[in-house]
Amino acid sequence: MGAAPYDKPRPSPHRCCVSWWCRHLEEGTGRCFRHVQDGCEATPTLRRRGETAFPWRRRNRGVTKMEVGAAPPPFWAGGPAPGQTYIPRALGHTDIAPRGTGTGPAALPAGRTLSPMVTGTSVLGLKFSGGVMLAADTVGSFGSLARFRGISRLLKVNDSTVLGASGDLADFQHLRQLLEQMVIDEELLGDGHSYSPRALHSWLTRVLYNRRSKINPLWNTVLIAGVYGGESFLGYVDMLGVAYEAPSLATGFGAYLAQPLLRAELERERLPTREEARELLERCLKVLYYRDARSFNRYEVATVTEKGVELEGPLTLEANWDIAHVVRGFE
Repeated sequence: MGAAPYDKPRPSPHRCCVSWWCRHLEEGTGRCFRHVQDGCEATPTLRRRGETAFPWRRRNRGVTKMEVGAAPPPFWAGGPAPGQTYIPRALGHTDIAPRGTGTGPAALPAGRTLSPMVTGTSVLGLKFSGGVMLAADTVGSFGSLARFRGISRLLKVNDSTVLGASGDLADFQHLRQLLEQMVIDEELLGDGHSYSPRALHSWLTRVLYNRRSKINPLWNTVLIAGVYGGESFLGYVDMLGVAYEAPSLATGFGAYLAQPLLRAELERERLPTREEARELLERCLKVLYYRDARSFNRYEVATVTEKGVELEGPLTLEANWDIAHVVRGFE
């Protein structure tokens, strides 16, 4: 047998990570590959093949390891950075997740809408001879601030149905996406059928009641209007799944301020004409603009007849604030 390539006898395997010479030394790396395979921490040795070993005394004095002082943390340590998602410490997370990882807000526990943030106020609905009409203003209120002044809350679902919603605008956007996808799926069938107003009213009732039963409601009150098979339809669904039909409907403050005016018109023996219904809805919107702090003077009107759906707006109310001098006793 040839001579061993070591200057001294080989130590036992138990000392190979703390000795100058390691009989399991990996060629050219200076690491004990057996101990790495066994799960031990790789410790740099003092000697490779063909190199001069350090004397014992220098090794025992701590020459085997270079101590590097810890660098101070950056000034903005723990804060958000461009292109990264900041997870606040209040939620129990202290990491900053890069974009595209699974530790961002999508991985956090699902929450519940405890109160609406950006909301829309009243929607008015009225049947007339030959169709149905809906009206709503175009403001999205952030609390008492008229933050967004050009938001449409009337949705044309198909050629026979229109929908209007008050309440949380984010939940209304979610409902709109669901309805638009339903209409696309129905049209792809190509069977010549489409959703009727009554069918959509029934579907919305189940959806809103289901979300309410999960203690995660959609904070909306919805009016569905349409004409199908020569019959006019006007239905109501709220966030609890309560649903009914009526010749005149109103949501929000309109249920207190506008509904009496609408019902007074319907006490006559006949339904109003299209022009009379339009004039009455504009009068109700003007009353709401005067009395409802969340209302606005720009609005939209949707008219549904057997010919289809007509969306008009945004239009502007001609308000007269001279009546403000008549209101007294609130100083």
